[in-house]
Amino acid sequence: MKRQIADKIRSARTMAISSHVRPDADSIGSGLALLLMLEQLGKAPAFINTDRAPYPVSKLPGYGRIRQGQIHPQPFDLAILIEGAGEERTGQNHLQDYFCINIDHHAAASGEAAIDWVVPGAAAVGELVYELGLELGVDFSHDIAFNLYAAIASDTGSFKYSNTTPRALAIASDLARRGGFSPFEVSNLLFNSNPQEKIRMLTKVLSTLETGLDGRVAMIHFRRDFLSALSLKDIETEDIIAVARSIDGVQVVLFFKEIEEGYFRVSIRSRDEFSARQVAQAFQGGGHHHAAGFFYRGSLAAAKKEIMGLIAGQMP
Repeated sequence: MKRQIADKIRSARTMAISSHVRPDADSIGSGLALLLMLEQLGKAPAFINTDRAPYPVSKLPGYGRIRQGQIHPQPFDLAILIEGAGEERTGQNHLQDYFCINIDHHAAASGEAAIDWVVPGAAAVGELVYELGLELGVDFSHDIAFNLYAAIASDTGSFKYSNTTPRALAIASDLARRGGFSPFEVSNLLFNSNPQEKIRMLTKVLSTLETGLDGRVAMIHFRRDFLSALSLKDIETEDIIAVARSIDGVQVVLFFKEIEEGYFRVSIRSRDEFSARQVAQAFQGGGHHHAAGFFYRGSLAAAKKEIMGLIAGQMP
């Protein structure tokens, strides 16, 4: 598959890159690395996203190159979607007007693209862009390697999550060697650069902690009015979920983020054999075995009751 994608890239001139809505370090780092790879090959790429990335993802090398808006109606020979199986996932309209390539590691990511390169066993999409770079024969410059390392480090929780594999570690090691940077530089940017307001927000969210099913499920939530006394416009939630997930005995974490009144994005994290993806799919969502999400319309109380009932039915 990567050879087929490499051949399409070599035969094209202009290319648009876009990632999923609410982009994270994996999608942004992978997209920026690909942008720089294509420029090395003498192509004319553009990175166009519908949503901005949260801090500190916005500090990754080259982030200022990303344009905010729609790919259409600009003419491009190819549209390369990073974790973006279609219009709903990317927020991009009229993708049917382009030859689309989707590069992803989510099991249910195939769909609307002409070429779907989906590898659920990959720890991050950054692994696949790394493999594509090898196939294209590019030089892994500092910024390319740094961005790909950040992509993998982020999606593995700094190599702590269960999706961390020997291959992910080997690729990360190769990227650090090729890029000439210390792994600490990436970790410091991604995990040790929180503004004070972010910590205040984390405190608010963690104060909502509830447990259920004999302490095996933890629930936290975020309401829009939490932002009223802070300068934050939005909140990156992964590290908040990680704190709740670290509680001894907790197998499942539910994080409810209020988008508007009566409408929530629900993120699920799990351990061991419990499938977060299976819960998400029951609500037309998706993701990985241990990390998934979906949207829920209704009250917070109703959401907790319905989802907890489903989880109880799946737990031994």
